[in-house]
Amino acid sequence: MTVHGAKGREFDFVYVIGLAEDTMPSYQSRQKGDSSPEMEEERRNCFVAITRAKESLILSRANSYRGYPKQPSRFLVEMGFVQATK
Repeated sequence: MTVHGAKGREFDFVYVIGLAEDTMPSYQSRQKGDSSPEMEEERRNCFVAITRAKESLILSRANSYRGYPKQPSRFLVEMGFVQATK
């Protein structure tokens, strides 16, 4: 299910995958800038995803996607789950 499809619903278990830069937030949102409306929409979508869980929330990311290394999502950094790396 997409994050948009989950709006207004709740689930016992929620898995949010792909929490890496260029995935969530998307490459396009990153190109628009940190304070762009697109980035704020990505942030809201992440909030929607994590607040759908009633019992258990699993957040995941990979170190690389399709062979390209990826940094953790800024949203994981903002939530304090990982430290920023550069």
